[in-house]
Formats: sequence, C-alpha cells, structure tokens
Amino acid sequence: MARWLLILGMVLALVACAPAPTPAPPTATPAAPPPAATPAPPTPTPPPREVVLTAWTIGPEQASHFRADNLTAAAEALNKALEAEGSNIRVKVDASFDTSTWDEYRQRFILAAQAGNAPDIILSGHEDTAPWSEAGFIVPLDDWIRKYEAQTGLKDIFPTLWNAVTYKGQRWAVPQDTEARPMFFSKTLLKKLGWSDEEIQALPERIRTGQFTLMDLLRVAKEAQDKGVVKPGYGYWTRPRRGLDFYQFYIAFGGQLQDPQTGKLVLVQEALRKHFQFHYDTVFTYGTTPKNFIGTDWSTWHQTVSAGDQVLFWNGGTWHWGQWLTQFGRQEPDLWANIGFALIPAGEPGQKPTTLSHPLVYMVTSEKASGKKNQELAFRLIAMATTPELNTRHAVQSAHLAILKTQLDDPEYKKAQFLQQTAYMVEYATYAPNHADFSAYDEVVWTALSAVMGGEMKPDQAVEMVVKELQARLGDKVIIR
Repeated sequence: MARWLLILGMVLALVACAPAPTPAPPTATPAAPPPAATPAPPTPTPPPREVVLTAWTIGPEQASHFRADNLTAAAEALNKALEAEGSNIRVKVDASFDTSTWDEYRQRFILAAQAGNAPDIILSGHEDTAPWSEAGFIVPLDDWIRKYEAQTGLKDIFPTLWNAVTYKGQRWAVPQDTEARPMFFSKTLLKKLGWSDEEIQALPERIRTGQFTLMDLLRVAKEAQDKGVVKPGYGYWTRPRRGLDFYQFYIAFGGQLQDPQTGKLVLVQEALRKHFQFHYDTVFTYGTTPKNFIGTDWSTWHQTVSAGDQVLFWNGGTWHWGQWLTQFGRQEPDLWANIGFALIPAGEPGQKPTTLSHPLVYMVTSEKASGKKNQELAFRLIAMATTPELNTRHAVQSAHLAILKTQLDDPEYKKAQFLQQTAYMVEYATYAPNHADFSAYDEVVWTALSAVMGGEMKPDQAVEMVVKELQARLGDKVIIR
C-alpha cells in the first residue's frame, strides 16, 4: 500500500514539473488597408473665350455679297477645328459689305489703319498688297499658308493667282475671286446691220485670232450709226468712270505695265499714244461715244447696255452679267439671245487680243493697323472660307471665275454656262502691277486720258504730259520706252 502511495506521489510530482504546452499562436488580425489617397479635384475647363473678328468687304455690286457672307459661314468650321484642338477660343465674325465706291472704301480703310482701328480682315484688289505692305498695314502670310495649306482649300488655288499677291518674294493675301473683262456686243443690232447668225457667232473667234481689231470695231460702230441702227454716240461705250479696264487698250496696242526682271513700272509711249488716239477717235472722229461721257452714272450705264438693243459694243466685266440678272431685272434667256462677248480686240494687225483680270483678295491686318493680335485666327478664318462650295456659290451668283481647281468639277459651277464660255479668257489676261507706286502712275495716266476724252487735250499732248509727270514723280522707278 505504501508502495503504491509512493508511486502515485512521484507521478504527481513529474506532472507538476513538466513544461507547460506551447500555446497555439494567436490568429493575426488582418492589417487595415491604408487610407486611399484623396483624388485631386479635376482641373476646371476654362470657359470659352469669344474673339470677334471684324472684316470689311466690298462689291460694290450687290451680287458679290458672298465676299462677306462666306467669312461668316466659315466661322462654324473654324470653331469646330478650335474645339478639336482643345482650345477654349471661339470665333464670332462681324463682316460688313460695302456698296460705295472703291475710292471711298480704300480711303476709309487707310484712315482706319493709320489710326489703329482697322478690321482684322480687309478685302481689296490685289494691287493694294504692295502699298499696304509697305505702309505696314498688312502682314505676310507664307508661314501660315505652309502650316494650314494641306488641310484647307488653299492647296487648290491656281498658282498664277498666288503670283498676283506676291510682292518682294512674299505672299500678302489669299485670292477671293477673279474675272475677265470682255468686249460685249449686241447680237440684235448686228443682225439689224445685216450680219448673218453665222457671222455673229464667229465674231469672238475672229477677235481671238486677231482678224477683227479695235479699229474695225469703231468702223462697224460708225456704220451702225450712219445707217440708223443705233443713235449717235451709241456705237461704242467704255466704262463710265476711272478703272483698270482702260489699260486693256494700252496693252492691246503693245503696251507694258511692269518689267518682269526689275519690277519697275513701264510706259511704252507709242502704245500709250495709240490708246489715247483710240479714245479720242471714238468721241470726236467717229462720234461713237458721247461727249462728256466720263462720269455717267453706273445705273444708267447698266440699264442701257443690258437692254441688248441700245448700244452696239461696250466693254465691261464678267461680273456685270450677274449684276444684270440680280440688280437690273434682266432674264438670262434674254441676255443670251441679245448679247455676245469676246476678248478685247487687238489694237491693230500684228498685236494680240487681251483682257484684264483683277483678283480680289483677303488680307490680314497688322497689330499696328488693327490694334489687335488676332492675325493667325483671321488667317485661319480666310482659309476656312476658301472651299469649292463657298467660292462656287459666289462665282455663280456674281459671274466671277473659279480660283480653285476643285471648283471646275463642282456641279453648280459646271451648270454656269456663262462662266464656262468665258473661262478661256484668263489665258489672255494681264494683271495690274504689284508696285507701291502704281497708284501714282495710274493717277497720271487717268488724268491725261480723261482730258483727251473730254476734248481738253490731244493725244500727242497727253503723252508728253504723262512722260513729264511720271519722270518728275517716279524718277527711275518707271522705265520710259
């Protein structure tokens, strides 16, 4: 018994001395995720900033109102492009359309530019690029043309038109339209004079090939008056006011306006004398143009010639066709039935027929002239307005010729019969010189011509006066031949 008690005590002692069992490691509590970073607030989109681009344009004929309207229409395309680029700028266009005279319009712009209040865009004749660039009123465009040409209609402009806006190796404008200046004639009156339909139809080609000259024109006009087909003074009408058209006659007698090598202005004395003699003869020798004709109201002129049965020959512009339809109530079938058109005839055998093309162009004004820094935006608006659709709607309504190669395939342009039949004339065209002093040259020549047509001076005297005045005013800037 005692032995069993001893054994039990030893067991209990061993149990008491045994190491405690290792407890199971406690289950780890998952660590809480770090607090998420507070996202930065989104950068607020800047509110749209409106830029108003101002543009001045002129007809002066009402039919050319798309010169302004096309700029307004192009704002939508420009704003879409700006949005796609992420720009907050949005453009609004304030384009005006002037129907006053060219002299008034140009003078208004010059005064505004001198005062720093010019519009962002000015439309004018291509010959203004030279004096206005020299005055610092407009900016060169070559860098922007290269930047935006591939994505706009600029790439389709006929290359010869770029030549018309190039001065001192830089392009200063974008062509807006161009035209030709035909010699119109009354089919109705030629028929009364005894011409057959075949002879009337062949007249434009006879003129193109030099078989019918300006002197032939005066003789036919005089014959029509002598036979009572037209009233005295209605055989041939010039334009009634100062304008570049008159230089076509100087060119038709072998004249030249600018030397291509030196860029200097040119006066060919014998061609000028014949030009003056032609206009003297039509008033005083043949009596085919009325005395005191210069200064006739344009509205009277248009109403008379577009009737088709009052004046036998008259020179005008392709755009006049559009004016007669839109402003003077003529119907196109009547115009086609009564009126024909051709190049300006050669002055005499051996010379060439001609016409004058006078591209109107959009220019971008400088910060100095406008007081604003919108030059690139203004250029982009012009580029967006240079499309076959916009240019064709202007061309068709106003009877101006295409400036874009893509216009020739436009269905609306193809349907314009008058534009199709006058397109060849551009191949015979002369342009007014891009020369800073051409306005002074023109003033001297016009003063002499108007004196000749007014009976105040004979042609030889007028040439002598022009030579002296040009030498005094322009010196070696003009070459006298």
